[in-house]
Amino acid sequence: MQQTANHQPSVRLWVFIAAVCAVFLLIGGAADAEGSPPRTVEYVVTHGDTLWAIAADHMPPGEDIRRLIADIRETSGIQSSVIYPGQVLRIPTG
Repeated sequence: MQQTANHQPSVRLWVFIAAVCAVFLLIGGAADAEGSPPRTVEYVVTHGDTLWAIAADHMPPGEDIRRLIADIRETSGIQSSVIYPGQVLRIPTG
């Protein structure tokens, strides 16, 4: 019985330490997610433009064009790959 009573405070301490660590990890993850927005340039869509062509014109060397298209869609707040003349896209620059 004595051993169990002596181990309880250490178990409680470890549970407390784990909970504190979890809180700090959650706070740190939220801070990273809310970090500064990526730098972008604005591009006005003209007749005949496609996301693929726009991404190809703005793609850094070695970048995956599919990743850049997804980033353009995300930063521009569009749900599909359909774009329209006059629409303003935000293209991440790095």
